[in-house]
Amino acid sequence: MILDELVLHDFGVYGGRQRIALTPTARDKPIILFGGLNGGGKTTLLDALQLCFFGNVAQCAGRGDLTYDEYLRRSVHHGAEASEAAIEVAFRHTVDGEVQNWRLTRSWSAGEQVRERFQVIRNDRLDRAASEQWSAQVEDFIPARIAHLFLFDGEKVEGYADLAQAPILIRTAIQNLLGLDIVERLNADLVTIERRKKTELKAPEDAEALNALRDQIRQVAAARSGVVRERAAALVDIDRLRRTVSELDQRYQREGGSLYEDRGRLEAELSVSRRAEDAVHRSMRDLAAGAAPLALVTHLLDDIVEQAKREELSRRSAHTAEIIADEHAALLQLPALAKLSAKDRAAFLAYSTARIDTLRSAAGEPCLLELDAGTHALVTSLLDGDLTEIRRQGADLVAQGQQLAATIEHAKLMVSAIPSEGAIADLISQRDIAHNELRIAEYEQGRRDAELSRLDRELETLREKETRLLESVARAEFEREDVSRILIHSSRVRETLGKFRTAVVERHVRRIEAFVLDSFRQLMRKENLITGLRIDPSTFHLELKGSRGRTITAERLSAGERQLLAIAIIWGLARASGRPLPTVIDTPLGRLDSAHRSRLVTRYFPHASHQVMLLSTDEEITRRYYRDLKHSVGRSYRLRFDEDEARTIVEEGYFPDDTPRVEEAA
Repeated sequence: MILDELVLHDFGVYGGRQRIALTPTARDKPIILFGGLNGGGKTTLLDALQLCFFGNVAQCAGRGDLTYDEYLRRSVHHGAEASEAAIEVAFRHTVDGEVQNWRLTRSWSAGEQVRERFQVIRNDRLDRAASEQWSAQVEDFIPARIAHLFLFDGEKVEGYADLAQAPILIRTAIQNLLGLDIVERLNADLVTIERRKKTELKAPEDAEALNALRDQIRQVAAARSGVVRERAAALVDIDRLRRTVSELDQRYQREGGSLYEDRGRLEAELSVSRRAEDAVHRSMRDLAAGAAPLALVTHLLDDIVEQAKREELSRRSAHTAEIIADEHAALLQLPALAKLSAKDRAAFLAYSTARIDTLRSAAGEPCLLELDAGTHALVTSLLDGDLTEIRRQGADLVAQGQQLAATIEHAKLMVSAIPSEGAIADLISQRDIAHNELRIAEYEQGRRDAELSRLDRELETLREKETRLLESVARAEFEREDVSRILIHSSRVRETLGKFRTAVVERHVRRIEAFVLDSFRQLMRKENLITGLRIDPSTFHLELKGSRGRTITAERLSAGERQLLAIAIIWGLARASGRPLPTVIDTPLGRLDSAHRSRLVTRYFPHASHQVMLLSTDEEITRRYYRDLKHSVGRSYRLRFDEDEARTIVEEGYFPDDTPRVEEAA
């Protein structure tokens, strides 16, 4: 990875837009040297790089306890026209032999609310996926947890030489450099999974419910068996009672029990029949007292009617003959009739006389009956229908009388066959008792049948529920077995990961020991101060050995020696990582003495990385050190603070030659 450009826009002390080229000019000139006075913006450059790469997780020196938004708000240059700022970083990165060009732009506005924007340009095209997932993508370039191995303040790394702090740095570095952080994360994830799965292994509620349900089924089945036994025993009693009842019923029938039960009806029927017979007899007598006897002489009644007709005809013929005779006599007195010829007169007289004679002859029937009109109508009515109705009524009364006589005879016979109460009292009592016992037994049996049906339905319901629970329990059991397998395999995986981690650490920690010791020896003026260095692969504690193998504590080292030891640790870890990452060092010489400074200048800075940015004050890399370092410097910049513009301006070159030099003054 090579940083090509850093662009600052109203960020910190850098007002306006300032572009800084960072690309090394040659492989043997990896150093980009920045010179600036205190407050000139050196640390701001280091913060700008970290902020652009890591955003809210950047460990910026100027952030302190500020919230991220507040830090962004305060990072906007005071003289900015708009309350906005931006940082751009362009770099190259080689993936599988292909060089990719990246440009990161992080900008923000600080109005009432801070609004941050971030975008990634890859090979001159916006990469939306990388822009949205940069927090994960950046791990492929500079893992945030080991960024302090490559971007650090020389004065503040002394703490890494503290034997109590060093294990943290070494542990973090080893885990990230060797990829063991992934192993640790995987191990933690497995522990979480195991904890969750163990929780799932608790006794399933369905299994407890199944046991309770089976107890309930057993209770219901036992109750049903009891009812079945009672029902079977009751069937024997019921059969016996039915036979007894049948025998008593047959005996009851034989001994006239039915007639005895029906005696009231039979006696009532006999009484009613007798009264009906009396009524029929009275009707017959009334009928006989009327016109009924005339029905025996209907032929005489017919003769009377014929005689009456003849007598009537005789009376009308006599009356007509008298009228015609009077009219004949009157006609004969007419003058016109006298004018008739004798012949005609004789013919008229003959005709009239003959007609009168005929009528008088018809009126010669003797009158014997001389019936009046009422009597004649009565006789005619009897003949026309009354006698027929009287005959029908008489026949009906005779038939009713005969039927009633038969009924009365049968009733008398039945009543005579009715046994006395005393004769069948015992039998009736026995029969009633038997019937009552049978009804009770059949009622109880019906109750048992109903109870059996209810228990069958309840058993069916419970067994359907049991089937569903069995399926659920089976699934749960399968899942439990699956969970058990997961736990076993997870434990084995964690054990394997532990062995893998131990093996990897043991293998690489010796290599790191060699790099750190070699780095320290290159930097130290006292070459025999530290003769050995050991890192405990379990605790990552650092143990220093002096001459004669004696253990040396960090307290025995001077502040400068502890700073060099810290730099040696960082350098050794960076060398062990094998990652071609740029190194940015703020305040590179700090409080070191001249000998140690010379060693850093000549032995560390040119070899710290393929690209090294040094952020020096005018009291660190001065003329002599600059001269020793110059052959490795590809670019140099001076951070000049312009009082008039109240901003730092990045200019090419380093401090001017007339800048006071500390060593020269000394």
